[in-house]
Amino acid sequence: MKKISLFATGLLCAMAGGTSCSDDYAVPDYSRPASNTIAFSCQSAWGEDNRTLWTEESRIGLFCGQTNSSNVALGAAAISVGEPLGLFYTKLPWAAGEHTFYLYMPYDEANASTRLTGSLGATQFQNGVSAAHVAQSSLAYAAVTSVETENPVAVTLRHVFGYLDLAVTTAKWQGWSVESVVVTSKSGTTLAGDYTFDMPTAKLAFTGNESPSVTLKVSGATLGEGTFHGYAAVAAPVGAGTYEVAVQVAKDGEQSIVLKGEASLAEGIAPEAVTTMALAVDSFDEEIAEDDSIDLSDPDGDGVKETANCYVAGAAGRTYRFPATVMGNGYTTPATADYAGAGIAPGITPEALAPKSAQLLWQTEPNLIADVKLRSNQVYFTLNGEAGGALKEGNAVIAVFSEADGGGDILWSWHIWVTAADLDAAVQTYTLYDNFAAAGPTVLMDRNLGALKAGMWGTNGDNLALGLLYQWGRKDPFLNIDDTDIGGTGALAIGRLRKTYDAAGNALSVDNAAAEYDATNWRYFTAKTIPADRIARYPMNFGYLSTSNNWLDEARDDLWGNPFSGEVGETGHKSVYDPCPPGYRVPHRYIGTMFTTDGKNASNKNAADLARWKGQYTTQAEIQGAGGNIYPYGGGSASYPLGGMLFVSGGKIVPFRTGKYVGAYHVSMPANNVKTSYRFYFDYGNIKPEDSNARYVGASIRCMKEQ
Repeated sequence: MKKISLFATGLLCAMAGGTSCSDDYAVPDYSRPASNTIAFSCQSAWGEDNRTLWTEESRIGLFCGQTNSSNVALGAAAISVGEPLGLFYTKLPWAAGEHTFYLYMPYDEANASTRLTGSLGATQFQNGVSAAHVAQSSLAYAAVTSVETENPVAVTLRHVFGYLDLAVTTAKWQGWSVESVVVTSKSGTTLAGDYTFDMPTAKLAFTGNESPSVTLKVSGATLGEGTFHGYAAVAAPVGAGTYEVAVQVAKDGEQSIVLKGEASLAEGIAPEAVTTMALAVDSFDEEIAEDDSIDLSDPDGDGVKETANCYVAGAAGRTYRFPATVMGNGYTTPATADYAGAGIAPGITPEALAPKSAQLLWQTEPNLIADVKLRSNQVYFTLNGEAGGALKEGNAVIAVFSEADGGGDILWSWHIWVTAADLDAAVQTYTLYDNFAAAGPTVLMDRNLGALKAGMWGTNGDNLALGLLYQWGRKDPFLNIDDTDIGGTGALAIGRLRKTYDAAGNALSVDNAAAEYDATNWRYFTAKTIPADRIARYPMNFGYLSTSNNWLDEARDDLWGNPFSGEVGETGHKSVYDPCPPGYRVPHRYIGTMFTTDGKNASNKNAADLARWKGQYTTQAEIQGAGGNIYPYGGGSASYPLGGMLFVSGGKIVPFRTGKYVGAYHVSMPANNVKTSYRFYFDYGNIKPEDSNARYVGASIRCMKEQ
């Protein structure tokens, strides 16, 4: 058996929604209970060569009829982290007689019985030369019997699928990057698809979407003098046979090439085994590769380019691309002559970028997007899932770098909003009052920027309507409150950030007390700003300086293209730092004016304001029960969730909702004060279309159609 480190990262169980040990996430108590309850000592069946090393995120599922346990999630004890022998404690008391335990991984809360269901993907993704991705497609199980014992029950988890080692050797294509490897059974044998696996009988059956092919998409791997190893999980057992193979390679300045040939497996593919398929591609036939990617900068397909700092992608399994040389929308913001604001409006002149590499910085789900690469001054990436199938939605950020392999400086970064929603079809037209009509037609999205649904946020496990948070004037998104902190009483006051993951699916931590900038890690500064000449270089760093209430070291008023003006008709333009997708921009100052009868600030606590008050809520309980939304005066379908904000509390920057539950929405206009910008704010006692806040605050954005 070939020696590889398939499971050294804990990805086996990352899909289960486990928690990290950083300060930002709660850690469930998986320590040993005081009483003698049921416990397990687990190891994989890979032996000394291919051992599972357990992590703090590892989860296994448990079924046991004697204890009435149905799909109970068990987490590894802290003492097991980094070890091949994992201790999994429970609080289940032993019953009389012999017990039969069925355990499996990775844990899936959808499994209702010992007949497990899942999908072995026909498309899999590998980052560089790492085999860690295979864990996302694996399935391991055990059936164990035991009577009551004081010792943990010994468990060996056996793997259901087999693993292909696609061993590519070449002399001709050295220096070229591997883009993909496609393996197809000539006999039509199923290699991937939807399946059921019955743990009591150890029987695997494919139930739909069967595919005789497996495609391994690769990013960040270059062919050299040695052997490139690509790893894929496949159905097993599979008998000996011949396979068609297509290896796509690429090189900057060259057209991508597909190398086609055949390979045979004399002994077939066995469960748990790593089977090597030797691919000497210099003898393969060569074809020019077809680029079937979707151009995100040409949303209408008419050849008219429109770039932005955010792109929306929503087709599962499809590959997308966008220009890597353009800063945002590429628009030059002219300096404002005789500027009357309190800051400065010197204008913004974008420069052509010359990146040498592209990488995924973060994603809100493991394997949300993959195969990120730079080719011919275009950034490419592929969405999760199978073409035409279900899409896992979320958000991610991709950056381009000044040097190869993610070296040097970040030159620019882009937010990828992964959603299947038809955002253009769901826009809403706002009718502004006469005294604000000069702002022109106002058409906005029906949801917050980065949100995965419109309307309400709900209870625990549902923050999909909240979207992402932004500092005023920045293009870079930050995370909102964690799912587990939405409901309840204490959690809403000061919450925890949602989790993010790197390209390999490892959970990223947040440093809330960092001393120095870090372009590729989350850093939240409470006494540090970002220099004006490095606005784009630190997309994961959130700055704050109390003396300026800003994240920037100078008060730039034109970052979102709208210097301060007292004229209602002065709504500005989309700028190079605007965070909205093509065709949309940060809205003007007047979007909140239809939430009171006259477009002015109002409070339901002041008698003079009651005639103008049009909020639904007067108590905290009401606003929580309604899912945290307000609707415009006169009715209508537009709703704004209380998305909270990133705020300084207790010396840390945290997702924050006061006891009032707040909604804070940025607009493009700075206030006539170097420390503040306008916003639309509301809670259960206030609606403030003319409010302002510190520019460092992370707040929601509702994107507006460009006029």
